[in-house]
Amino acid sequence: MYILETPRLILRPPSHRDELLLHGLLSDPFVIEAVGDGVYPTLEQSKAKLLEFIKHWQDNRFGLWMVFVKDKSEARRFAGYCGLKRFGTDMPAGQNNVQIETVLHLGASGEGIGTEAGKAALRFAFENLKLEKVAGFIRPTNTRSLRKNRKLGFYHVRDIIYNSNMPRKYFEVTAVTAILAGELRVLPYTDQK
Repeated sequence: MYILETPRLILRPPSHRDELLLHGLLSDPFVIEAVGDGVYPTLEQSKAKLLEFIKHWQDNRFGLWMVFVKDKSEARRFAGYCGLKRFGTDMPAGQNNVQIETVLHLGASGEGIGTEAGKAALRFAFENLKLEKVAGFIRPTNTRSLRKNRKLGFYHVRDIIYNSNMPRKYFEVTAVTAILAGELRVLPYTDQK
């Protein structure tokens, strides 16, 4: 497991102590509107999601990072999560079924945090994992995510129906088209529980 550090952000793998952080994020009305289909999660649902994140890291050696904004006072503000995730349970675990996913609190939206975290995740994807491409699935109405993914070098491939008949715009990015983080530190991480 790895921590990613940019000039402004720290991205670290999730741990069991992140239950309340994740639940707060998934309960943010802004997040519920953007990705939660208008339904507030229970604490148990948020815990289950956190366990999915942790298991993904264990199974794949990559996953979603918890994103923290560095503060001048050495404190860190939790902004959300961003990272890489396998998709398509009916597909073999290969190079071509990894997507980027970003979810941020309203307070972190519009500050370029998603773009900076995405650039770090993509640099890790192409330089450390040696992926051929990364996909993105975005609701047609999610204009912030559409803008962010274009800033990362994603290109629109086609419109699709994704997970339970939901319309999505399908994007891809390759090492050639990606706009990657300039300054990035990749550090080993061991969860101290």
